Amino acid sequence: MCDGVIDGRLLPKERVVTVTIGDVEAAFPFSVLVDKGTVNYNVGGTDLAVFFKPGTRPALDSRNIADSNEIGAAALFEANLDGTKHTFKNDGDKIVDEETGSVWSILGEAIKGSLAGKKLTPVVHTNSVWFAVAAFKPDTKIYQGQ
Repeated sequence: MCDGVIDGRLLPKERVVTVTIGDVEAAFPFSVLVDKGTVNYNVGGTDLAVFFKPGTRPALDSRNIADSNEIGAAALFEANLDGTKHTFKNDGDKIVDEETGSVWSILGEAIKGSLAGKKLTPVVHTNSVWFAVAAFKPDTKIYQGQ
């Protein structure tokens, strides 16, 4: 599994959300998502919205979930809805789109505003740790916050 070369671009246990579109693989480190909250990014020609919500805890860290470290949750969606590309941002603890000001949930559903009830198309992704991604997909591009 490892040929002895360690990928030092991220710490091995850094949590990442990864996506593969066509032949392009991208990773979004949770450490960057914590600061950004919401990311608009194009991978393999597809406009994506990456949503991050702090406060969730993994079930595998501790015998009791309440004792686990907070890691947050990430989800990916197509940024285009009904033929319109949307740009998302955080406004306090809310996710809003710049085009309409609608408020969105981490599940990709507009919960307030003119788009209330509309849902973004989810994109298949993986929440993992960097060492696993680096071992099996060493050409993965890492989002650095730009």
